[in-house]
Amino acid sequence: MSNFKKVMAVLCSATMILGSTVTAFATDPEPATIAAGTGNIIAYSIDTVTVPTAVKISFNPNKWKVYLDADDATGTSSQIVSLNYGVSSMATMDRKITVSFEAAATGSGTGSPVVFVDSAAKAAPKTAENPDGAEFGEYKLYLAVAGGAAKITAARDETAFAIDDGVSNVAAGKLADVTMTAATGGAQAFVKGETKTETAIAFKLGKATYELKSDAHPTFETTQAQFAAMVQPKTLGDIVGFTFTGAMNEDADWTKANLKAIAITPTYELADADTTEVDITGGGYNQIYVGEVPATPVTVTYDSTNLRYEITLAAAVTNGLDDITALKVNGSDVAASNINTAKTIFRVSRDNVKTALGTEAWNAVTATGDLTFTFTIDGVKYSGTVARN
Repeated sequence: MSNFKKVMAVLCSATMILGSTVTAFATDPEPATIAAGTGNIIAYSIDTVTVPTAVKISFNPNKWKVYLDADDATGTSSQIVSLNYGVSSMATMDRKITVSFEAAATGSGTGSPVVFVDSAAKAAPKTAENPDGAEFGEYKLYLAVAGGAAKITAARDETAFAIDDGVSNVAAGKLADVTMTAATGGAQAFVKGETKTETAIAFKLGKATYELKSDAHPTFETTQAQFAAMVQPKTLGDIVGFTFTGAMNEDADWTKANLKAIAITPTYELADADTTEVDITGGGYNQIYVGEVPATPVTVTYDSTNLRYEITLAAAVTNGLDDITALKVNGSDVAASNINTAKTIFRVSRDNVKTALGTEAWNAVTATGDLTFTFTIDGVKYSGTVARN
C-alpha cells in the first residue's frame, strides 16, 4: 500500500474591529476589539481500500471438469480456473489502484520449462492457420488478468456488501469470491518470458459516502478526532473486479514439464485519482491504462506507383489533419512540409522518409524490415508499421 500525504487548509482567526456612531463634533473613540476566534474544521477523511489477500488459480491444460468448491454443482472446463476477485473502496475521495502481479514457475523435474506467451493463439497448437502457435510438446502458457464487465454488487457471501447499523461488512476474505463476468476487452497479458513474468491492471475507485450518526451533535468545540467518531458509512464506494484467464498448449504432456506450481504474487498501489486517468475502451468497469496510454494503431501502406507511404486514419478522424505534430519514422523526425494530406490519409514520399532517417539508418533497414510511423493529432498518439520499400 502507498503512503498518503494529507494537506489540510488552516482556518485563520482574525481580530474584528467595531466602531460606534458619533456626532460630527465628538472626538473619534478608540476602536473596540473582541477576542480572536479559532474556527474548528468539521471534516472527515479516510483512505480505506480493501483488497483480497490471497488468490486461487489452477492450470488445467486438458480441460478436465474442475469444481470451485463442494457447493459448486456446475464446474468449469476452462484451462485457467480462477475465482473472481473484488477491490472495494470506502475512501472519502476518489482513488485509483494498480494491481501488479508476478507469476513465477517453480520447477521440480528435468523437463523443459514453461514459456509465457502474449496471446492465446501462441499457446494453441501450431497449424497452417495458426503458424505462430506452439509446437508439439512445447509448454507454452498464455496467462492474463481481465477486469469485471460491470460494477461488482454481489459475492458468494451474500452479506459481503451490506452496511449493518452503520458498519460496512466488506472484508478481504469476502472479496476473494465475487460474482462477475469478465470484460471482453482490456485483458492484461503476463509479458512474454520463461519461468517468470509479470503484468498489471488498474482501476478508478469512486468514493464512498458517510452520514452523521443519529446521536451525533458536533459543536464549535468538536475536534476532528471527535467528529470522526460521529460519522458512519452511508453507501459503499466503487467495487471493481478482476479474474485470471488464458490458454495452454494441449499438445504437450504437462506432467513432464519442469514445473511444480506457478506462484502468483499481487502487489497493490493506491493513489489519488487526479482526472488524468484514461479508460480502456472495451475493458472492465472503471478499468484504466497502466502508465502511458498506448498509441492508436493506424494502417500504413506503400504506394509503389507514386513511391510514397500512405498513413490511413480511422474514418472518424475528420478534423485536425493539418494539426499533425511530431511525425517520426523509426524515431527520426519528418518535416511537416514533406506531408501531403487528403481526407484521412497522410502521404509521405519515400525520399522524405529516407532523408529523415539518414543514409546509414535507411540502409540499416532491410527490404523486409519495418518502418514505424508515429505522430500526434490533438494530443492523441497514433502508430503504424510497414515494410520498407
